[in-house]
Amino acid sequence: MSGRLRVLTDNVAGLPQFLSGSSPDTNTILMSPLLNTYDLVLAQQDFTHHADLAHRATHPPPKPAPHAMATPHARRVEPLLAQPFPQPRPGALARVLRRQGAGADCLAEKGFAVSRHELAPGVEVDVYNLHADAGSDSGDIDARALQYRQLAHFVRAFSSGRALVVAGDTNLKGRRRPRDEAFFLDFLADTGLSCAARTLGAPEDIDRVLFRNTPRRKWVPLRWREADECVDGNGKDLSDRKANDVDFEWRLYP
Repeated sequence: MSGRLRVLTDNVAGLPQFLSGSSPDTNTILMSPLLNTYDLVLAQQDFTHHADLAHRATHPPPKPAPHAMATPHARRVEPLLAQPFPQPRPGALARVLRRQGAGADCLAEKGFAVSRHELAPGVEVDVYNLHADAGSDSGDIDARALQYRQLAHFVRAFSSGRALVVAGDTNLKGRRRPRDEAFFLDFLADTGLSCAARTLGAPEDIDRVLFRNTPRRKWVPLRWREADECVDGNGKDLSDRKANDVDFEWRLYP
């Protein structure tokens, strides 16, 4: 059995208009119908304009189905930080807020969301939508390192042995910031994830799509691209940077 899954991850710059690096009051409603091209949409920084983002999107809320739109920020929820971690029912969406932030990020509900989806009868995948803390000083970097350890711990507890897609705004500069690269490589090793861009030899920025195979399930990234259709009538990006589009083939073996 096999199938295709097209994934979009987009930091939608959904801060209040006066704080955003984009123009969300205008751009978010324009972005909404463009999401329907994709099977799975993972939006970050969806703080204040979620209704506009979802207005013309046809994706149902996360549930066992091949199409979904999920965001860590769609609505305020209580911090799900106590042990044991929350265990979502299949298809339910859980949000886990980061345990430590630094600088201005202390004011934001960053963290990750996780949901379980059925791509075909008996074919499930756990999907994580990530928005890590930003910044380049030592406090920011220490906070990110802790967040990735938290996420790795959750993956081991909730998604052991399962196929994964983890995507979002990693806020990791990779090889441009050596400490970021070091704990990114540790995170990949701890979770068994691979980076679609690196697998395909594609350009890589802080927005990433990661995946994990199992003995019975194989993810094959076929294409990575910048979603250059997410622009206004003047060709200006609807967010404050390009979204990432990754096309996967999945294969299930007996």
